[in-house]
Amino acid sequence: MKIDIARQPLIPAFLTLAALVAVAMWNVDFPAQPAPTSSPSDGSLAFTLPEVWLTQFQSAHPVWSKWMAALLLLLAGTAIGRTSIRYNLYSVSTCLAIPLYGCLVSNFVVGDRFLTAALAAALLTLAFKNFSRSFCNGFGFDAIFRASLYLGMLPLVDSATLPMLLMLPLAIVLFHRTLREATVAVVGFLLPGLVVAYVNWGAGGDFLAPFVLAAKTFVDGLPLQLFTTLPIQQLALLGGILVLDLLSMLFFFSDIYAVGTKARFILLFNIGILILSAATLCGPAADRGAMAILAVPSAILLPFMMVRTHRPVSFIFYLLLLLSATLGVLLQ
Repeated sequence: MKIDIARQPLIPAFLTLAALVAVAMWNVDFPAQPAPTSSPSDGSLAFTLPEVWLTQFQSAHPVWSKWMAALLLLLAGTAIGRTSIRYNLYSVSTCLAIPLYGCLVSNFVVGDRFLTAALAAALLTLAFKNFSRSFCNGFGFDAIFRASLYLGMLPLVDSATLPMLLMLPLAIVLFHRTLREATVAVVGFLLPGLVVAYVNWGAGGDFLAPFVLAAKTFVDGLPLQLFTTLPIQQLALLGGILVLDLLSMLFFFSDIYAVGTKARFILLFNIGILILSAATLCGPAADRGAMAILAVPSAILLPFMMVRTHRPVSFIFYLLLLLSATLGVLLQ
């Protein structure tokens, strides 16, 4: 019996993801002491922001943090697989995106912010899933509101992901949403930040303090500093993933009408997310944990190439990604 890794069914795909997540969480490292907060000294911030609270929670409760991160990774991987099947993104029935997400994200959910990285990847996945659902005939108020809500939570979890907010206008323009839907999307997008600002103001701080601190955190540092601090094996892995993404984009644009209209626009939207993710990694606030968001669009895009290459070639690509994930986790 010939094994076609590109047309992988659900059960082995999910078991591969679960195994990779389990190994990653077993070997993840975390600091022994709680991370310091980044609260302003002038008293404008009256409570701990979600980004800082997540780091403190991980330091105080590492075991619970590992369980929570594992569940978030499983949720995101399953959502990616279901979305790719629901919209028939590759013109064949395959769950290949699920194990590919595990191969990619297990290399990046490391260090002293693995819970933040896992939550950011899950929020980006849910935003992509609901934006894709909003691309429909008629109105998609519920889907676009949910997607914008998840997207609005993203910079509260990780300030480095501020460039990802451009997903909102990209989705509205690309999916041809109406003015009323755009208004609902903006409300959902602003709601998380306004809630945090209101709670801070009610606790005695300044209303704009969370926004000011997020902007300050984002610009604090040097552009491209992530690439100067990464180990050589992480740089090689990141470069390899970007090369595979570029090849997948070439396959897509050379055979752009191989899938239906809805799948074509969703894949174009995913390519936009990939570009924004790469831009995020070039920002001054990006760290190793921020690379987890790159796993989401990459896992969605790579199967398009792998189902169209020869079976031995796709099998070799898959084994290389699986081997790099295993070695990357065990040797970190």
